[in-house]
Amino acid sequence: MIRVLRPFLYFLPLAAVAQTVVFLEPAANTSIDTSRPGIREQMPLYRTVADSSRYSPWLENEWARRALRLYETAWKQAERSGRQPQEYYVALVPGGNHAAAGFRLETAGGVNDFPRVAYMILGPDEGSFGDTFLHETGHVAMRMLAGGRELPGAEVSSIPHSTAALSDRATAFSEGFAIHLETLAAHLATSRAARDYYHHEAFRFSGAPYKMDEYFRHASDLATYAQTLARYTEVRDNHFAFAPAWRGPDYLRVQLEKARDFSQLRDANQLLQSEGFHATFFFCWVAHGPGLPDDSAWLAREERVFQAMAVVFDAVQPEPDTPWLLYFVQHYLRMFPGEREKIVAAFNDLSHGVFVDPEAGALWRAHYTAALRLDLKGLNRDTILASRKLWNQRVADDPQVIFSRIGPQVPCRVTSVPVKLEAFGDAAPLVFDANTAHEGILQLIPGIRAEQVERWMAERSSKPFSSLEDVRRRTGVKAITNGPLSHGIPRSAGLTRTGAASSQAGGRALSASSHRRCN
Repeated sequence: MIRVLRPFLYFLPLAAVAQTVVFLEPAANTSIDTSRPGIREQMPLYRTVADSSRYSPWLENEWARRALRLYETAWKQAERSGRQPQEYYVALVPGGNHAAAGFRLETAGGVNDFPRVAYMILGPDEGSFGDTFLHETGHVAMRMLAGGRELPGAEVSSIPHSTAALSDRATAFSEGFAIHLETLAAHLATSRAARDYYHHEAFRFSGAPYKMDEYFRHASDLATYAQTLARYTEVRDNHFAFAPAWRGPDYLRVQLEKARDFSQLRDANQLLQSEGFHATFFFCWVAHGPGLPDDSAWLAREERVFQAMAVVFDAVQPEPDTPWLLYFVQHYLRMFPGEREKIVAAFNDLSHGVFVDPEAGALWRAHYTAALRLDLKGLNRDTILASRKLWNQRVADDPQVIFSRIGPQVPCRVTSVPVKLEAFGDAAPLVFDANTAHEGILQLIPGIRAEQVERWMAERSSKPFSSLEDVRRRTGVKAITNGPLSHGIPRSAGLTRTGAASSQAGGRALSASSHRRCN
């Protein structure tokens, strides 16, 4: 049974949101290791902040207000099963910027355990209570709905996740959902600073801050690692449904560059590992319509999203290969039959049919290249419209069809090839998923020939690889092993909000509590 605390609560004005926040701070001699939530010895020990008046004004911005509305909406769903107290616990810890579950609370009457309660660990500075607070509230909400659990992932990347990159299915689902909240907030932004930053409404030249200087614009977003601008413009416009423009043997350019080859769709397995695509799906679903959604509209849609998520988390056994997005769509259209046709159309349009039709990629490529040539007769719009109608009908008749073109994640490792992000210290070995790696990453395998790369791509297009042995047998490539990362980028890494990695308007820096979780 959850004990509800009453002292030291900060109440936002009712006009904003009827929500309470409990500020916590580490108790003396305590660790903040949350890697094993639910085990008492590993749960961090906190106490309530004696005087919250210093911190409560930090909640008075449009990002934080939106986050608290979201928390309240998620809590209403989680509360039905008694999973979460209404109070939003925020632990103020230097360097913190992530969601967690499970902590102990020191009070005058003793220590209370909250083994499965989701909460926020956040740096005690005003800048953290902007887009970081909103993003991480998305993670807190998902933890609430999953009963305090973190979705199990797979180590299939040499770097921490990023919006443009392919990571793993659990990370893509979790991060994509959290990122869409940033996209939505940027889309609906009213403050001058937010609109200036995200909507590029002002132009600054020599002497401007790094992230605002026009000279640096195409590099500065990369230097945040979080790629905050990409989390609005590229996510809004569904850029990450397409393959990277860079196809040469350069891991970081393939994974992190935002430039896209709009003639080449990512396939079904790749989309399941793309947090950028997940963010687009959730954003477009919440924001769809003829104009900007008002607060009642987007909150109502988020509430239905939470309802479907809660059912999915209860019904589906979490495994590293679980295709969470597909289960979400499947359950959503069953739970809300009045929106069945609309969500099926949104899913198929944004993915361009790759989950349903093996010819979807070729159909789009022919259309796109005809547009490049100004071949108006070759646009083939009638055939495409007929195909889209058929895709939607197939999914509406049998939602299981969206699972038909996916395979497992097959981690591959090449220990002789290092991948290094300078800000993270030591290099990591080359790691990728056999069923989703783009051509440029495959070209990094020592001794691989062009015809073997082509064969690799053709083989998995015909049938996804089932194991590392299957990869070796069907491609002839032997210089790969499997297994988890044994060295390289530490599971706890961070960048500070200084220098090129910072921006008052949203250049959130990276600080990860695990290899898979970084905002």
